[in-house]
Amino acid sequence: MQREISQYCEKVAAILRAYGLELNERKIELIARYLLALIEAPMNLSGIDDFEEAVHKHVADILLPIEGIEGDLLDVGTGGGVPGVILSIVFPTRTVLVDSSKKKTAWLSRTVEALGLGNVEVVCARVENLADRYRESFDYVTARAVATLRILLELCVPFCKVEGSLLFYKGPNWLEEVEQAKRAMELLRVHLEQNVDYELLSGEKRTLLKFRKLAPTEPIYPRDTKKILKRPL
Repeated sequence: MQREISQYCEKVAAILRAYGLELNERKIELIARYLLALIEAPMNLSGIDDFEEAVHKHVADILLPIEGIEGDLLDVGTGGGVPGVILSIVFPTRTVLVDSSKKKTAWLSRTVEALGLGNVEVVCARVENLADRYRESFDYVTARAVATLRILLELCVPFCKVEGSLLFYKGPNWLEEVEQAKRAMELLRVHLEQNVDYELLSGEKRTLLKFRKLAPTEPIYPRDTKKILKRPL
C-alpha cells in the first residue's frame, strides 16, 4: 500500500512541478490520498475518474492563482471538498466546508477524519441558513462551480469579515458575470480587487476573482433561497 501511495505522490509532485509549484512530502501525500478517495467515492463527486486529470483540475487549478492565505476560511457549496480541502492542506487555515447534501458531507466528514485534517470542519446546511452562526466570521470565503457571480456574492459576502477576501474560481466568461453583478457588488459593498488569469497545461483558461469586502453587510442578506434564485441582486 505504501509503495502504491508513493507512486501517486510522485505523480502529484511531478505535475505540480510542471506548473512551478513545490510542496513538501507531507502535503503531497495528503493531496494524493485525498484525490484517491475522491475518485473512488461511491457517488460521483467530481466528474473526474483519472488521477492525473484530477491533479490538474483539482489541485493545480486551485493553487496556481493563490499566493498564500492564512486565517479562517469558508468554502461554500464544497461538494467533494474542492477547493476547501486543498487549501486547508497547503495553507495554515481553520476551514469550514459547507454543503447542503447529506451524502456529500457525510463522505467528506469521514474523509477529513481519515486524513487527520484537524483544521477542517464539515457542516451540512444551506449556507444562507447559517448567517446567525457565522456572519462576518471568515477572513476568506471561496467557491468554485456553485452559481453565477451575482447569486454567489449574496450567498458568500455576509460571512466574510470587513476587509476580508472572497475568492471565486471562474472560467473564460467571467467578464460577463461581473457586468451582471454590478448591482450586487454595490448593495453588498464589495470591490473587485483583482482578476488573476491563468491557464492549465491542457490549455483551459481560468480566472480567480478576488473581491475585497469594504463595509458590514446589511442584515437582510442573505435572503432565503427562493428569493435569491427568483430575484437575483
